[in-house]
Amino acid sequence: MIKRILPVSIIVLSVILFFSFKKIDKQVVCFGDSITRGAEVDGQSWVWFLSKEHWDIDFVNAGRNGRKTADKQELIPVLKEYPHADSYMIFLGVNDLKNGNDSMVNNCVANMKWMIDAIRKVNSEAKIVLLAPSDINLKAMNDINRNKKYNENTKQSLYKLEKKYKELADEKQTGFISLLHVVSKANYADGLHPNIEGQKEIANAVWKGLKTFIK
Repeated sequence: MIKRILPVSIIVLSVILFFSFKKIDKQVVCFGDSITRGAEVDGQSWVWFLSKEHWDIDFVNAGRNGRKTADKQELIPVLKEYPHADSYMIFLGVNDLKNGNDSMVNNCVANMKWMIDAIRKVNSEAKIVLLAPSDINLKAMNDINRNKKYNENTKQSLYKLEKKYKELADEKQTGFISLLHVVSKANYADGLHPNIEGQKEIANAVWKGLKTFIK
């Protein structure tokens, strides 16, 4: 009986010791919408994949379904909970751009600028990285999202937003990662949200850019 139990006990003890002594070197707060949260993929978003692949970094998923840049005040409680993070990543914009236009794009930029300033008031040493949202696939768009007016105007506005976010990142001296062309057309679950493979593509692109800031 002892011979059967001993190997299992050793394995369990090894797992416990691994997690007990696993050293977290960095904390990265990911503030975003449903794509960050993991809609349509049961929570297995790009944040989940990064957490799984990089054990020494605490990736905090601060995503919420439906969040807009206009919901910028929601950043405040996140900053109160995680005031000493090494990096803050902001992945927002697409929900602001239903039937998008230039005024909506400009509002996104203004809201993003506010969020950058809010982070720096709390943690002036942290790295900030702006993420230009991934594109949408109009051909794969389901009726629900089409009725919400995610349309050609949204798509055009996302392209304009990418340029504006890059300009803002240069102005405010933050990091910038564009996800506009990262998700393959076939990897959209409903035209708006990436599927598992699309989330992996985002995770790879984010890590490629992020590692230059945190390593």
